[in-house]
Amino acid sequence: MQTQVLGQVFNPWGPPPNSADIQPNLFRRVLSHFSAEVAIGYGNTRYRQNLDDYSLYSTNGNLYILGSDSAYNLSVGIGNWLNKPFVTDTLNTSNAVFYDANSNEGAPGSSYLIESGEKRLRGGGHAVPVHVKLHFNYLRYRLGAGATFELNTTAKMSLKGFPDYINSYESDFNSFFTQKYYITAGVRYWDWWNFSYYADIEFGKFKLPESTFPSSTVSENSYWNFGFPVEKNLSKYFHLVMRPSIDLKSINTQIPTGETIKTNMWNVQFQVGIRVSFPLYRNCPIKNCEAQKEHIHVDKKFRGQPIHKIQNPKVGENHPYLATEKRGLFGFLKRK
Repeated sequence: MQTQVLGQVFNPWGPPPNSADIQPNLFRRVLSHFSAEVAIGYGNTRYRQNLDDYSLYSTNGNLYILGSDSAYNLSVGIGNWLNKPFVTDTLNTSNAVFYDANSNEGAPGSSYLIESGEKRLRGGGHAVPVHVKLHFNYLRYRLGAGATFELNTTAKMSLKGFPDYINSYESDFNSFFTQKYYITAGVRYWDWWNFSYYADIEFGKFKLPESTFPSSTVSENSYWNFGFPVEKNLSKYFHLVMRPSIDLKSINTQIPTGETIKTNMWNVQFQVGIRVSFPLYRNCPIKNCEAQKEHIHVDKKFRGQPIHKIQNPKVGENHPYLATEKRGLFGFLKRK
């Protein structure tokens, strides 16, 4: 003889008794729209100057802009004009070879006078950027503010299209820090599996160190950055950020002749970091609860998804394929 026994089973998803309003308070609802981001990466800063209006003098391993000594009506050289211009002693240019763009003849030990033609000085240096940002997220859009701190190395520039025997320009600094402060706006234009694709923009100001770029000589212009972040959503609240971007900025340097030289300093970067969102609901306090999605216990609503746990936020469960199946170049395409 079999006896059927009915036991009371607790249903964690059942409706709460006598409680129609289980929404979180206003503070958590507002805070759930915010996320914080931190990332580090590598960049390459490209310097560009238009020196068409200046005469240049290449001698003894140095490159100078030519100016005139009004007292003696002689030529002087202006060096290090990127950040700390200085005037050399009077230069004797009478024995210099006039550079002819149509001639390939030249020698490294000769002195050259360059007075005509396009004189575009270009070069680069390395950069290591670290940024922190705070975003307000609403639907597909985000607004925020941030700061980037960037370590830059020596600037090396040469005249585009000129042979090697024309000397190049090398800055007097080994490294310097750039500080950038900006507002940012972006939009999520595509979602695919657990990846989200964004386009965003940053606009603000950047500041160079006084010891390397004296404010009495150098002034900074506005800062722009255009990026296309790709986020891998490891959970609903935890995102791996990969952000390729390009930023546009420039400085103006006043040289001893009273003129100003503009230097464009655009930068190509790739950064990797994390973005963490503030959860709308508290984590479920029941240790043996296996709910992965937002769920109800009696008269409270909780999240079942820890901030750090790698999950598929579209369904609330773990990834639908094993870690061993994700190996390989296109492992993320393999389904269980």
